[in-house]
Amino acid sequence: MRVFPILLFTGLLLVLASCGRYQPAENYPPADFIGPTPLKLSQEILETIKNGQDATPLVDQLAALEPQELAANLDTRNKKLAFWVNTYNGMVQYLLTRNPELFDDSSSFFSTPSFTVAGKLMSPNEMEHGIIRGGENRFGLGFIPQFFPNKFERTFKIKGGDSRVHFALNCGAADCPPVEVYQAATFDEQINNRVRKYLAKHSEIKEEDGKKVVYTSPLFSWFRGDFRDRDGIDDFLVEYGVLSKENKKMKREYTSYDWTLKTGIWAED
Repeated sequence: MRVFPILLFTGLLLVLASCGRYQPAENYPPADFIGPTPLKLSQEILETIKNGQDATPLVDQLAALEPQELAANLDTRNKKLAFWVNTYNGMVQYLLTRNPELFDDSSSFFSTPSFTVAGKLMSPNEMEHGIIRGGENRFGLGFIPQFFPNKFERTFKIKGGDSRVHFALNCGAADCPPVEVYQAATFDEQINNRVRKYLAKHSEIKEEDGKKVVYTSPLFSWFRGDFRDRDGIDDFLVEYGVLSKENKKMKREYTSYDWTLKTGIWAED
């Protein structure tokens, strides 16, 4: 006799889950559509800033998108990754090239809602942790999720995250990875290349007291739980050529991070 209440409760949960996300617009784009897709728009913003031009009209287009249109366009995981990485980098570059003094209080810069995507006013932190990292608590080291994501985050977050994005996101500091314009079709190739190059530059094996120690980026320490998608930090370092399988248990130390403001770090290779 308890089956009906259970089914009713389950049905209500399904309804609430459906209502808790934006549904993709049907027949998108329409036949009379003029203009770039959201993914193309994210690419054009970066290219415009890179060329030293004013990206404000494109940023306004990004803000004016409907979330249902955005959901319809971002219909694959790699489209989502390329769009959100491009958009994060684009908004950071846009804000800091126009107002570099914002970085004087970097904590406020990252936490203050200062740009709009598809009608949603956002901060860099909200985009990075709530969407790109898949809905992680910013203080949880990758082990604690956000417990109450909003509707926008539930719709667009990258489920399960992708640890490689830490070597693609540029927050405006000197030690941040270079900004690359990501394409959905070549996202994996592009980001794998970016990870290898960043780690080659920011990792070093040293001999200390007769033992080898690998010094590498503190990004691994700050987001250690995120690397479970690739069986942990040791395996990640093996996968991207810093360590070999034989020495992957080598003692690991983290270098310091240069937080000096430096915009315009563009990927050239």
